[in-house]
Amino acid sequence: MAKHGKDKLSPDQPYAEAIAALIAQRWSDVWNAVPAAIAGDDSEGVHDVRVASRRLRAAMDVAVDCFPAGWYKPLHAAAKEITGALGEVRDRDVLLEFLAEERASVPAQERPGLDRLVAKIGRERDVARAAMIAFFSTLNERGIESEAARRFAAGGGR
Repeated sequence: MAKHGKDKLSPDQPYAEAIAALIAQRWSDVWNAVPAAIAGDDSEGVHDVRVASRRLRAAMDVAVDCFPAGWYKPLHAAAKEITGALGEVRDRDVLLEFLAEERASVPAQERPGLDRLVAKIGRERDVARAAMIAFFSTLNERGIESEAARRFAAGGGR
């Protein structure tokens, strides 16, 4: 938590309160990274959301017994869904970056084949991005961001 420069943890603080604050910050990190992923201008945007969501999941995995399952389980599941929803886009981003580097080093006669492959992967990425954007819309419709903020604000709303 100190890494983010936000609230400092105290050794006297109850675990549930401390982990709630950590989870609140992790959710915030996810939401702060989402606009860049949706914009799609830089492949690192998707990567940043995936990293933030994995950190969120790790924190939530160890806090399962600290909060009522009725509201915690859906938020925990949503955190897991976020990582998965971006996987197809990220995989294609990495592959496209590799193919761009590879294209520069192959003989000219091999470039048309790589160009066709890049175009195919690019179309797959477009489909995966559309699915990712639709996924974030459903998260918004489900009120996940506001629910997470409400539940984990000020040490966790039981």
